[in-house]
Amino acid sequence: MTPSIHLIFKTHLDVGFTDFACVVLDHYFQEYIPSALRVAREMRESQLQDRFIWTTGSFLIYEFLEQANAVERQQMEEGILAGDIAWHALPFTTHSELMDPALFEFGLSLSQELDARFGRQTIAAKMTDVPGHTRGIVPLLAQAGVKFLHIGVNPASTVPGVPPLFRWQDPSGAEIVVMYESGYGTAFTIAGLEDSLAFGHTGDNLGPQSPVQVLDVYHEVRKQFPGAQVFASTLDAFAAKLPPIVSALPVVTQEIGDTWIHGVGSDPIKVSQFKELSRLRVQWLKDSPWLVKDPRFKKFSRRLLMVPEHTWGTDEKTYLDDHKNYSATDFRTARQLPNFQKFQRSWVEKRRYPQEAVNALADLSLAEEARCRLAALRPQVPQLADWQPFTDSDAVQHWGDLSFHFNRVSGALDDLKMRNENEEWQIADADRPLGWLRYQTFSAADYARFFSQYILPSAQDNGWAVEDFTKPGLEAAQPLSRFWQPEVVERFLYETGGEKRYLFHLTAESPSERDCGCPHDFWLRYAFPAEGKRIEIELQWFHKQACRMPEAVWFSFCPVATEEWEWQVEKMGQEVSPLEVVPFGNRHLHASGKYVAWRRASREIRISSLDAPLVCPGEPSLLNFTNDQPQIVAGMHFNLLNNLWGTNFPMWFEEDCRFRFTFSLSKAS
Repeated sequence: MTPSIHLIFKTHLDVGFTDFACVVLDHYFQEYIPSALRVAREMRESQLQDRFIWTTGSFLIYEFLEQANAVERQQMEEGILAGDIAWHALPFTTHSELMDPALFEFGLSLSQELDARFGRQTIAAKMTDVPGHTRGIVPLLAQAGVKFLHIGVNPASTVPGVPPLFRWQDPSGAEIVVMYESGYGTAFTIAGLEDSLAFGHTGDNLGPQSPVQVLDVYHEVRKQFPGAQVFASTLDAFAAKLPPIVSALPVVTQEIGDTWIHGVGSDPIKVSQFKELSRLRVQWLKDSPWLVKDPRFKKFSRRLLMVPEHTWGTDEKTYLDDHKNYSATDFRTARQLPNFQKFQRSWVEKRRYPQEAVNALADLSLAEEARCRLAALRPQVPQLADWQPFTDSDAVQHWGDLSFHFNRVSGALDDLKMRNENEEWQIADADRPLGWLRYQTFSAADYARFFSQYILPSAQDNGWAVEDFTKPGLEAAQPLSRFWQPEVVERFLYETGGEKRYLFHLTAESPSERDCGCPHDFWLRYAFPAEGKRIEIELQWFHKQACRMPEAVWFSFCPVATEEWEWQVEKMGQEVSPLEVVPFGNRHLHASGKYVAWRRASREIRISSLDAPLVCPGEPSLLNFTNDQPQIVAGMHFNLLNNLWGTNFPMWFEEDCRFRFTFSLSKAS
C-alpha cells in the first residue's frame, strides 16, 4: 500500500519576538495572510499536482476577518471555502496553565465560531515551542470536539518523558491523542497506519513560503519518503485517519507541566492584573450569561487572551545584544542606551494587554468595575494612625481556637496551633514556618548547571541556545548564589471586636539591596477574621531598584505535614499532585490556579494566592532541572518575581508590588 504523507505548511507565530507585537501582527494581516492566499490560489489554479494550504491558529484568521475591509474579507472567505487556508482548534501557543478553564474555553470558541460560519468541524490542534502543558487542557479540548493535539517542542529544550504518540487521559476519562516531537514539527510515521504527518515550516514570523519554496518542500519530503503520495493537507485531515490505531496507543494519565512557566514571574503586575480580570470575567459570566454573545465582551476576552500567549517581548539576541552591563553600577548607566530602552518598550507594550482588555468593554458598565478592581491592586504604604506598636511580640498570641507566634527576624508564623476540647493540631513550628519571605540571587555557575541539565546535548553548541537560556557575560559581575533574609524593623497591632491584625515592616540586607535588586521595604500583614480558621495575608514591597543580574523573591508556607499527607495544586480546574508529573516534565514549578492544598483524613490546609501563581513544591527550585520528586514535608514556595529567562521575557523589574494570600484550615469535628 502506498504511504500517504499529509504535508502541513505553517509558520510559527510569535506575537512579538522578531519585532514589537503590533508590528508583527501588522505583517501578518497586511503581508503574510494575503501572500498565503495568493500563493495557494495561484498553485491551485495552475493545475499543478502540488497545492499549498496554509495552516494557522484560529486567532489570526478570526482577527483578520474582524479587521479586514470588504475586499480583503471576501478574499479570505473565498480562500477558506476553496481550502487554501485552514485553522486549527487553538488560537496560538500559550502558557496554558496560567489560564483558568473559562478563558481556555474561550480560546477554543474562536475556531468553533469559524467552524459554524464556514461549515467546518475542527478536530485537531497544535502548540509549538513551549515544551509542555497542564493535564487540565485535556477535558476542555475533548469537550470542544478536539481529537488530536500536536506539540512541537523548542529544539533546544528537553522533551517531556512521554511516548511520541499517546492518549492523554484525565481522571474523568476524557482523552485526546497527542503527538510529541522535538522541534516545531518534522516528519512522523506511525506503525500500522499508511498515513504520516510532515511539516513544511518557515521560521518564527517569517510568513508563508513562495511557490518555489513550496516546491522545494515537496522535493525534500519526497526524497525522504520515496514512492510515497505527498500532498498538502490539514491537521484535521490527518487526525481523521487516526481512529483505527487509537486503542493500541499507550495511555498517559500524569501531569506534564510547562518547563518554561517561570517566565510568567518576570512581570508580577501584568500577571496580577490578568488574574484579577480573569476572576472578574468568570463572575460576570455567572451573573450575566448573555455576555458571551456581546461583541464588546468578546473583544475584551480576546485581548485578555493575549496575556498567556507565549511571547512576552522582543528577542534579546537582536534587540539587546549586550554581554557586559550586569553589575548594578554598569547597568544603571547602560539602561539609558537605545538598545536597552527599545528592548524594555517591548515589555511595556505587553503590559498594556490587561488595560486594552478593559478598554474593549467600551460603554458596558463592567468597564468601570474592572478599572476599580485594577486600581485596588496598586500597592500602598500602610497608614499607621490606627495601629499600635506591637510590643509583646515574644509572647504567644491567641485568637479563637488559634494560638500563634511570630519570628522576630522574618515575621513568619513560627508557631501555629488549633485547639478544641479534644485535641491540638500543630500547623507550624520553628522549622516549618508560614509566611516566610526571602530574596534569592543566582550565579553564573547556577546557569551552567541548568544549561547542562536542561538543554539537549545536540543543541548545547548552538549560540542562540546559550543566549536564550543563560546570561552570557554574567560571570564578570560575580553575582552570589544565595538566599537573603529581609529583617523585621517595626511591628504593629490592630484589634477590633471582629478581627485582629499584625503588621511587620521589614528591610533588605544592605548588599542585596545595593548590589542586586532586593526591595528596600516590605510590609507584611496578617489579618485574623472572627471565625478563627482563616488568615488573610498581604505582602507589599517598595523601593526596588532594577537589577539585570538574576534574582527571585519567595514567600513560603511550610506547614507541619508528613509523607502520609497528600498535596495538590489546582491547575485549570483540576487538582494535580506534584508527585504525579512525568519524567522531564516540570516536577518543581507549577502555575497554581485557585489554591494549593494539603490533606490528611479530616484535616485540610489550603492556600489561595490571588496574584502570584508560580509555586514550587518542596523547595524553591529555579535553574535546577531534575527528575527528583519534591518532598511534601518541605512545604510550598510561591515565586513572586524572577528575571531568569532570556529570550524575550522582561529581564529587570523595579516597581512596587502587592500580593494577597488566604491561608485556611478545616477540620471535621
